[in-house]
Amino acid sequence: MPNRPNFLFITTDQQRWDTLRCAGNPAIRTPHLDALASRGVRFTRAYPTTPICMPARATMITGRSQRGHQVFEHEINLSENIPVLGDALHEVGYTTALFGKPHFKVWEIEDALPEHPPAGAAVDPRDGLWHGPYYGFDHVVHFTGHRKPGGHWRVWLEREHPDSIPLWEPEASPKPPLRPGAWHNDIPKEHHHTHYLADQLIDWLDTRNQSADAQPFFAWLSFPDPHGPFCPPAPYSDMYDPADMPLPVPSDDDFDLKPPHYRWSVDRKHSWYGGSPSGSQDPDNQRQVRALYYGMITFIDDMIGRVIQALQRHGLDDNTHVIFTSDHGEMIDDHGQGGKPPMTYESVIRVPFLWAGPDIPADRVHHGPTTHLDLVPTVIDLAGAPSLPGMEGRSFAPLLHGETDTHRDAVIVERIGVERHTSEPIIRQKILVTPRYKLAHYGSAMPGELYDLETDPEEFTNLWNDPAHAQIRADLTERLLTEIIDDELGDPVDIFLRQPLSPFGSFRDPDLRQPTESYRRRTLSPTSRLYKKKDPRMLHNEHLAEQRQVSEDP
Repeated sequence: MPNRPNFLFITTDQQRWDTLRCAGNPAIRTPHLDALASRGVRFTRAYPTTPICMPARATMITGRSQRGHQVFEHEINLSENIPVLGDALHEVGYTTALFGKPHFKVWEIEDALPEHPPAGAAVDPRDGLWHGPYYGFDHVVHFTGHRKPGGHWRVWLEREHPDSIPLWEPEASPKPPLRPGAWHNDIPKEHHHTHYLADQLIDWLDTRNQSADAQPFFAWLSFPDPHGPFCPPAPYSDMYDPADMPLPVPSDDDFDLKPPHYRWSVDRKHSWYGGSPSGSQDPDNQRQVRALYYGMITFIDDMIGRVIQALQRHGLDDNTHVIFTSDHGEMIDDHGQGGKPPMTYESVIRVPFLWAGPDIPADRVHHGPTTHLDLVPTVIDLAGAPSLPGMEGRSFAPLLHGETDTHRDAVIVERIGVERHTSEPIIRQKILVTPRYKLAHYGSAMPGELYDLETDPEEFTNLWNDPAHAQIRADLTERLLTEIIDDELGDPVDIFLRQPLSPFGSFRDPDLRQPTESYRRRTLSPTSRLYKKKDPRMLHNEHLAEQRQVSEDP
């Protein structure tokens, strides 16, 4: 087997693009992430495909946009029939593990899984709990949810540290809560999920290193913070002086030029999942809350430092790709907004993104638009694994290796905002981001948005109806349509190519893993239309399928 690289994929939840010291923010301390950036490539213009948790995370393991995996909002479980990254990595000998927040299913299901696994699933005799497999991950230790302990972390607290559970609540805060969803957490930092998840990954690395024939690995460390509530434990809750915190971007937008849902939100007329008007207009309160948010990020940074040290201790750092990003951003009072509303602001749709690893030149910065749609294709490329059917992204491995300075010049961010329990208007949003401009289209529902990011980086003035920008609007609208069409389902031929081999599609359904006899006859027959296409790649794969059939027949 080739000496394949390992992958350590580290994500946070709801971390803004501008919350790293290496990204030019002098108010925050992130020494370990800054060191990671200096070892590889820092992408300054990185965007999720959909800036909300479940759709963004579905893309991270499928390589599909929300149009491909159809998880466009929360409370929509990712189909288990869609091929995922772990499927491809398993084919070339990888073991996979996930520590932290998956959010591939609704949190109520994921919280219950450790003690109530799927029918027939095995439990670990060491703790009596379920640990996977789950969406392509062989081993899982997860925490889903934010306001209450959940998943494996909840069970661990209940068994080992029950006295710490009530300390999580805002009523136990040593100081008065700053606002709903922002307080000084009294739980010991060693019992916090940020510390617990780093401990679990380090223990897994220690155990893995004891095996003489250890497989290459893909491990995802998925921190649930700094998603609200903003409640870090000491010393991180008091680490930052609020006076040193930057004030939020003011709500000086010309709302008369924007689509109506911006005004609706500011006026508290309507809201959508994940977003809400700012919790306070008081500058002192806004600075205090941001100090807590920054404290959560520095806590994560410290735990990343511990994990990197574990890689170094086991001699794994030279052959491990370390990737860091977040699923989406956080308004945290910018423009009078909180959370992740269906709006175009960089605060919510732009994220940090770092990548260091073997054969990647150090200390480089890429300023072109980058998308999470390309994460899976790049990992698959570097691992030498087979592509996933329906994968829409494209590998940027040549850029990582310094073979080129370019990759994309435009990316798409999309959102369907739906409130499930109310009659809020539905927001269908497609955003095109280029090096200079940002265009948002809402179909026939409402006027769109156009911003010149060079002259108006905070997007105060919408140029959609500006006559001087009419041609730019037309060109970008056509480019948006072109990008959607060109990336749809990736390479359709690849879907055909994989069918005769049948390792994907119904991968997690044992009754459907083998094609039916009639399907074999139809696809393997010399008179099949697939043969008539004379595609060399298809013929090669069907020959492999025929060999497999012969070897499997009694």
